[in-house]
Amino acid sequence: MAFVGIDTLVFTAPDMAKARRFFTDWGLAKVADSGRGMAFATAIGSRIVVRPPAAKDVPPPAAPNMNFREMIWGVTSERHLAEIHAELARDREVKVDGEGTLHSVDPNGLGIGFRVWKHGKKLAVKRTPVNLTGQCERIDERSNFYERARPLRMGHIGFGVPDLKGAERFYHKRLGFPISDRYAGGVATFFRCSPENDHHNLFLIRSRDGNTRFDHVAFEVRDIHEVFAGGLYIDRKGWPTQVGPGRHPISSAYFWYFKNPCEGAIEYYADSDFLTAAWKPTSFRVNRFSEWHLVDGIRQGDERPSMAAIGRR
Repeated sequence: MAFVGIDTLVFTAPDMAKARRFFTDWGLAKVADSGRGMAFATAIGSRIVVRPPAAKDVPPPAAPNMNFREMIWGVTSERHLAEIHAELARDREVKVDGEGTLHSVDPNGLGIGFRVWKHGKKLAVKRTPVNLTGQCERIDERSNFYERARPLRMGHIGFGVPDLKGAERFYHKRLGFPISDRYAGGVATFFRCSPENDHHNLFLIRSRDGNTRFDHVAFEVRDIHEVFAGGLYIDRKGWPTQVGPGRHPISSAYFWYFKNPCEGAIEYYADSDFLTAAWKPTSFRVNRFSEWHLVDGIRQGDERPSMAAIGRR
C-alpha cells in the first residue's frame, strides 16, 4: 500500500460564511462554492471541503457535535487502492463512490477515505535565501518579505482518541503507516504515511475524557518567514491565535496555531524533519510540546522612532 499524503479533509461548519472568510484569509484558493458546500485548495491541489451542518451526504461524526467528518488519503495506484479495499473489508463496511474513492471508518469512528492521488508530488518553490559566514546565498540584495502565507499542502492531521492502541494497530499494522515517535507513557503516537516523508502525517493522542475529538490540521509553508507573515496576516484579519509562534522539539518544525472556525486548531508550519526507513522511533521520557513558544501571537510591526532616537530620550 503506497500512500502519498492527505488528499482531502471534509468538515461541516456551524457558520458557513465565517468558514468561507477564514479559509480565504488562510491563503487557500476557493475552487467551489455552492449551496452544497465549498472547497479550498492548497498550491499542490489537496483540498479542504466544508459542507453545511444539515448536509445529508457526508460521513457521520465520530462523536456528538463533531464537525470533522472525513480524511481522505491519496495512494499511488488503483492496485494499491484495491489492496486497501480488501484489507478494510475484512472487518468493516467499505463504500465506493462514483469517483472510485473508498469510504470507511477507523477504530475510533473517524471517517477515512482513500483515492488515487492525482496531484503533483513536488512543487517548484523557493524558500528565502539565507546567509551564513562562508555560505552566502543572498548577495547584494535584500531578503524577501511575505505579505501573507500561501500554503503548499496539508502536512499532517491530529486527533484525540479513546482507543490509541487500537488506532496504532490499525494504521501501523494494517495500513502500514510507519511509527516515527511516541510520547512518554504511551499517551501519543506520531505516524507518517510512507517511509520517506515528513516526521508525521498523522498524530494521535489519548483522549483524557474518553471522547474522540479533532485536534488540528497543519499546512506547510515555505519557511519560517512565511510562518510569521501568515500568522501576522491572519491576526490582522481578527482571527485568534491558539498558541504560537514557536518550535516543536519532536519534529524541529516552526509553528503558529490558530483557532479553526470549524473546530479545533489549524497550523502553519515550516522546516519539519524528513525521515526515511532508516529512522528509529524514540519513546520520549519527557513530553514537550515546544522548545519555545509565545502564548498568543507576536506584536505587529509599525512605524517607531529609531533605537538611537529612543536612546536620546
